[in-house]
Amino acid sequence: QRYVHLIGKYAKHPFVDRRLKIVADSKFVDPEFGTGAVKLTPAHDPNDYQMGKTHGLEFINILNDDGTLNANAG
Repeated sequence: QRYVHLIGKYAKHPFVDRRLKIVADSKFVDPEFGTGAVKLTPAHDPNDYQMGKTHGLEFINILNDDGTLNANAG
């Protein structure tokens, strides 16, 4: 209920010129625990990957093969 007015809208990433889609997913978020909001990193976390696929989110890899950050990281 708290964030329903934001679902489907976008937030601007504070460090890079990128829009981030706001989605809702009761499978991975417990609205009764904490704020009921979580971050997503679809390219770097198995649960976030599934949520990203479900909601059609962009998968942005920010890591090089050696573990350093690439240009996508800002």
